[in-house]
Amino acid sequence: MVQILELFGGIGAPRKALENLGVDIKSLDYVEILPFAVQAYNNIFSNDYVAQDVTKWNMSVDLLIHGSPCQDWSKNGLNNINTGRSILYERTLEIIKSELTPRPKKVVWENVPNLLSDRHRMHFDHYLDSMESFGYTNHFKILNARDFGIPQNRERVFVVSVLGNNTGFQFPEKIESAMSLKDYIDFEVDPTDYALSENEKQLFFRENNKLFIHTNTKKGFQEVEQFDSVNVERPTSKTRRGRVGKQVVQTITTGATQVIYYDKVVRHITAKEYLRLMGYSDIDYFAMREVGISDRQIIKLAGNSIAVPVLEAIFKKLLD
Repeated sequence: MVQILELFGGIGAPRKALENLGVDIKSLDYVEILPFAVQAYNNIFSNDYVAQDVTKWNMSVDLLIHGSPCQDWSKNGLNNINTGRSILYERTLEIIKSELTPRPKKVVWENVPNLLSDRHRMHFDHYLDSMESFGYTNHFKILNARDFGIPQNRERVFVVSVLGNNTGFQFPEKIESAMSLKDYIDFEVDPTDYALSENEKQLFFRENNKLFIHTNTKKGFQEVEQFDSVNVERPTSKTRRGRVGKQVVQTITTGATQVIYYDKVVRHITAKEYLRLMGYSDIDYFAMREVGISDRQIIKLAGNSIAVPVLEAIFKKLLD
């Protein structure tokens, strides 16, 4: 049995991944400050956890997983460097150093790849140095969710720390998949329920029965083909480029910023589809709706989560 602890646990991507793999687990605790995330987790996994502060308890664990808030380290959060949300990883270090006896055998940390940029690298190196001083061997790599079976272009850096002088861990290789964005779309929804705003519509134009969007490129436009996605965040921006995902969605964030084109219709991606594209099931979606969590809240929870198939691939290697 693997005893796990989830910090900044969201809607339980690590637990979902382990359960999907058929691993016999005992969840020692789950810590999350957002009340409706706790509510979602409880109904998905039939638990009764309450929102907790990560610094107010101690226990020993086999596997600790944390994905501390990353907004201030993302490219959209460059003005918020060194603010409170992103340096919460320090709390995890304090817990590992002072409150967990014995120390966890394995620790997995997920965050945005911008953490490796010159602007933020000092935080990343501090984390690695601290874990090494606690007796861990660190392994890190940027992995993209689209390489692990789901059509989402979502890069994240994963740090796997193993207690002791361990050089045997290797990150998983890419997985070939025949699945495309088309396989994740709910064709039963009414597109008019997910229509674009007037500003969003201004991004698009049609010519010769083809659909295009305005972009900040040399040509000034890009074709949108069947089952492509488009990021419509800040639709009036004159500097955005790279909006089109070719048969994939771009990185899912906490807002309803992506649309899909098929059957000559452009509509917003639904909350259920966002969850599918993070590796969750429709059963998980209905479990959240059952306790009154709105679609807008579900989209936020999906954007804050970790892609479940990527964790599955990591855990397969880590728990062999």
